[in-house]
Formats: sequence, structure tokens, C-alpha cells
Amino acid sequence: MIITGSNQENAAYPSGLCAERVALFSTVSNFRSNAITTIAVAAYNGLEFTAKPISPCGACRQVLLEYEKRQQTPIRIILYGKEAVYTASSALSLMPLCFDSSYLKNDADEL
Repeated sequence: MIITGSNQENAAYPSGLCAERVALFSTVSNFRSNAITTIAVAAYNGLEFTAKPISPCGACRQVLLEYEKRQQTPIRIILYGKEAVYTASSALSLMPLCFDSSYLKNDADEL
């Protein structure tokens, strides 16, 4: 199954959403029982795809990471450009020093 997303721009910047989060939120809302296996990211400038691959912004990387941890399986990330394609094996590989829910645990929770 392929779910698409597009940037949702808004004049009241930064109220828009990136295509990655639009696709992720749609997938989780409509296909809750399906694990997300792969996300492909490309940029089209109105005439053609960009020559170099683009990568998810920090907010999108964080959301990818949290979905990956929640579903307990990696999400492969394909970054497309006309001149090159990069593949990351997981969201974690894009954020090796990431912040996650383990930092929110209180020492008192472990007593």
C-alpha cells in the first residue's frame, strides 16, 4: 500500500506541515494495524525532481523515530534525487543521539 503526503504550507508560518508528517499521520490514522516499513522523500520544484536528495527536517525525524519505537520495527528511509538516491536503514540512523521517552522517566518511577 502506498500513502502519499505533500507539504501543507500556510501563510502563518510555521503552521504548515511537511509531507513526511502528513503521510505518517494519515497512515497511522487510517491503517492503525499496519506497520510503516518504508518512507520515500523527494522534492519536486514544479518542473522536475531536485538533482540532490533532500532529507527530513528535525521535526519529521523525531516523528519517524517515535513511530519506529512505538511499532518496534525500523522504518527504511529512501531519499531521492535525480543524481543520487540514499537509503537509511532506520529513523534511528538519522538521529543517533536522539531524545525519546526514556528521558521522561522519573527516578521515583523505578522505586
